[in-house]
Amino acid sequence: MTKGRTSHGIVFRMIDAFNYYAFELNIEKGYKRITKVEHGAMTIIKRIDDGGTTLNAWFKVEITGSNNKFKIKMGEDKKYKKYDHLPVVFEFVDVAFVEGK
Repeated sequence: MTKGRTSHGIVFRMIDAFNYYAFELNIEKGYKRITKVEHGAMTIIKRIDDGGTTLNAWFKVEITGSNNKFKIKMGEDKKYKKYDHLPVVFEFVDVAFVEGK
């Protein structure tokens, strides 16, 4: 559930504190984005300026990756009861982290 007016996110394919991908939602600035932190330097892979998300609502998020192809799906819990019906928010290809947590 998002309560504050700041950024929230999910880190994935994490190698360590200096190497990972992140799915970030920023309510105050109104965007969703995918970032890559490699050797401590952040790069924005993709960004959508769509309002970010809604306050005081639960969301389902599914992040899948196969080798270097990634898909992120997201939807409000009340509207999407099943993960397989979630709309795709981002799809991207990147070869930096083909393994990780």
